[in-house]
Amino acid sequence: MNILHIDSCALGDYSTSRQITSAAIAALTAANEQASVLYRDLAASPLSHASGPLLQVISQRWDADIPMNAALRAEALQSASLLQELQDADVVVLGAPMHNFSIPSTLKAWMDRLLELQIAAGQPQADLQLVLVTAGCTVMGLQSEESLLDNHEMQLKAAFDFMGVHRLHVVRNMADLASALEFQYAA
Repeated sequence: MNILHIDSCALGDYSTSRQITSAAIAALTAANEQASVLYRDLAASPLSHASGPLLQVISQRWDADIPMNAALRAEALQSASLLQELQDADVVVLGAPMHNFSIPSTLKAWMDRLLELQIAAGQPQADLQLVLVTAGCTVMGLQSEESLLDNHEMQLKAAFDFMGVHRLHVVRNMADLASALEFQYAA
């Protein structure tokens, strides 16, 4: 089993989403001794935000008559590598907390690349499980916190559904984690 573990919260070890993704990885690897984990921390090693030229290259809309510089070529290769990581995964454990009413910008940069590559490829993602950890999304003092979190999750679900990821398990807290990981034992 190949597991892709992605964290995106900038709060480090104090982040609830990081604590839950770590617990998910521990449970998955304990249940499968053959599991290999690839870890990507988007907060510690952020990707650049997708520029117009980068989006043109990865979506295969680049004018071949225009010379491509080395930095842009490297960004395009890195984007292809990110897609390969996702395609190679059987399970993705993704920490996607709400930050200032949206996903962290580092996660948005990752998703922008994958969505553009998905459009260019025109084929759905292989059948993988996605454990989406949205924990740590409290917005202090707002009565609409639940609806904000519902909207946050709905947008993420829509993006992953577009990429062909249909087996998605949302985790808001440690209590949700056990039921989200039941897929591991249901086979």
